[in-house]
Amino acid sequence: MPGSTRWKRLILIVSVIVGLTGLNYATYYGMAYEHAFYRVLLYVPLVLGSFWFGIKGAVTIALGTIFLFSPYIAAHWDGCSLEDFHAILEGVLYVGIAWILGVLVERERTKHKALVEAESLAAVGRAASEVAHDMKAPLVAIGGFANQVCRRLDPDDPSQKKLTVVIQETGRLECMVKEMLDFGKPAELRFQRTNLNDLIQEVTDGIRPVAEKTHVALDTDLDPLLPPLMLDGPKIKQALLNLVMNSLEASPGGEHVLVKTAGDRQGVSVCVTDGGPGIDPEDVENIFKPFFTKKSKGTGLGLPIVKKIVEAHKGQVAFYPNQEKGVTFIATFPTRIS
Repeated sequence: MPGSTRWKRLILIVSVIVGLTGLNYATYYGMAYEHAFYRVLLYVPLVLGSFWFGIKGAVTIALGTIFLFSPYIAAHWDGCSLEDFHAILEGVLYVGIAWILGVLVERERTKHKALVEAESLAAVGRAASEVAHDMKAPLVAIGGFANQVCRRLDPDDPSQKKLTVVIQETGRLECMVKEMLDFGKPAELRFQRTNLNDLIQEVTDGIRPVAEKTHVALDTDLDPLLPPLMLDGPKIKQALLNLVMNSLEASPGGEHVLVKTAGDRQGVSVCVTDGGPGIDPEDVENIFKPFFTKKSKGTGLGLPIVKKIVEAHKGQVAFYPNQEKGVTFIATFPTRIS
């Protein structure tokens, strides 16, 4: 909501509440019908505040209105008579309605946001898949021909180095195309009884040479009592690979990346902690958005693919900044023991 619109709405609500409160004070106490009419009208700013500002706005409006009315109630207090009890009950009801309205509005907003995000991701996925599909065949042809020519050249031929660059860059583009195709595919899962620790061990063993090349220590702290889960092993392995690779790329030489697991009856969590510079506050909302990246190389699809795979397993993925430096990504999965 733009700042100017927000202030206009806030001023409107405050003006209505102050106006109705003023009318209530200015009206003779014995004019019961008028006072009842004013109190009913006070539900209008409460409803508007709920729709415009959510649960915090609704409760704040309710408490503010009661605060403005409290001197009037105190001035006409009659030793907790029936009228006094009715006034107290009406105040409690007013706050209760504010809370319920706010919760319902917040819930509806969350559902709407999730629906819009899902539709947006689906559209982006389809577009990425179509582009990647059109790029795949030419890249394979370029890489294949470049390899053939490179093998026929003498090792000291000056064109050998140029063709090597072409082959490397073609391979990088092919990896990007594969990521785009993976993101565009629907998450069709094949569940089987899986030991998550074994998958993590396979991922870390396979990626350790990359860590050693960049002088980043890759450590694991795996819970030996982790219960087996019903997972799609290859897809979870891909998600773990993306998480660990992302942490390695974020960590400068001399730092370390830790992959840790923990579990209980409710679920299992995988934490990947890096020693990088962290995430800028303005980038927090964009981390899981497709094609968002600040790296010089990459598609910005690594973390969105992680999110897609984890959520397809009814899990959740999130991140939080570490106390000293770096970020910890945490993926949680519900426990499914066959």
